[in-house]
Amino acid sequence: MNPMHEHDREPVPGLPQELPPGESILWQGSADFQSLLRHSFHIRKLAAYFAALLGLRIVFQVQDGVGLPAAVSSSIWLVVLAAVAMGMLALFAQRTAAASKYTVTTRRVVIRCGIAVPVTINLPFAMIESLDLRAHADGSGDLAIGLDRSGRASYILLWPMVKPFRLLHVRPVLRGLEDGERVADILSDALKEFAVVDRERQLRERADGIVHVDEPPPREKPNTAIIATAAMVVMSLGAVSLYQLATLGDSPEIEAAAEAVNVYFEDLEDGSVLVVHADTSTTIDTLPPESNGFVRGALRSLVRERRGAGIGAEEPFSIRRTADGRVQLFDPATGRLIDLRAFGPTNAGAFARLLDLAIEESIARAQMEVAQQGVAAMASTQQEK
Repeated sequence: MNPMHEHDREPVPGLPQELPPGESILWQGSADFQSLLRHSFHIRKLAAYFAALLGLRIVFQVQDGVGLPAAVSSSIWLVVLAAVAMGMLALFAQRTAAASKYTVTTRRVVIRCGIAVPVTINLPFAMIESLDLRAHADGSGDLAIGLDRSGRASYILLWPMVKPFRLLHVRPVLRGLEDGERVADILSDALKEFAVVDRERQLRERADGIVHVDEPPPREKPNTAIIATAAMVVMSLGAVSLYQLATLGDSPEIEAAAEAVNVYFEDLEDGSVLVVHADTSTTIDTLPPESNGFVRGALRSLVRERRGAGIGAEEPFSIRRTADGRVQLFDPATGRLIDLRAFGPTNAGAFARLLDLAIEESIARAQMEVAQQGVAAMASTQQEK
């Protein structure tokens, strides 16, 4: 006996068809949005996660010498990101609650769910093995329904109205029940009454000479796609682990750079950063306050490593470009090399711009020196005449 999935029409709200004679509705309800958001989509845990990220970011910036007001103002983007993420989650929970409909009759449980593709699943009492109520402090609850091996349900079609991580033996769940205990009592009493009626029917049939040969329940076949996916994940993790073990302790190979410039980064009181050519002591560029977040973040990472190793800021950093065009940030003091292509062309381009400005400054300086030498030579010739 398998659950039926029907969503072509609903002659009765929440039901795929009219109830047959002798069957009646005992209870109907929907998922409560607030309960769904708090206990199924874990909005409070997500808020705590973003709060921890925000706090750590501010702490690290203060440790790096950034003032508290500047650290807070530069973290506003994280607050906006958190608000957008939680807003999208709340909208999804609201639509999920609005699309849900639970029905308990005298013979079955019916779950209607799905936002884009509504799905209705019928769970006859004959295939229900157990009930497991998870009650919450606010009075709401989630009622999980255990099925015997004759009952197969789709995890993907029913999500999120399923028990997490039960991929092979799916357990449907009536999520977000406002009064979970009352619904559990109604369903439990209905199952008991059904068991009594079914037992009496079997006794009558046996007395009338009607014998049913019970077939063994079909052996549950494993989901091939899930097993294949899990195997790929395990093999990928294994390959990465073997590579990490094989290369453990190896230092990154420093390739010869086609172009390179040594620079200092000096923090100013207003939050801006001076980029100074280490060889000529000239200012290449000034990064305005609260700008160039990736450049600042990469430098903080290298400075933090220097502090951990007890190294000061005397030695400059090196911005390099290899023969194949890859831009790198190198710290000669610690030997740390960051290949910036891993962070995307925009972030790599922020350092490439500084490299190009330094090269242009060096060329202009060399041309000025040549011009000055030429003027000095002409002046010397005129004096000799």
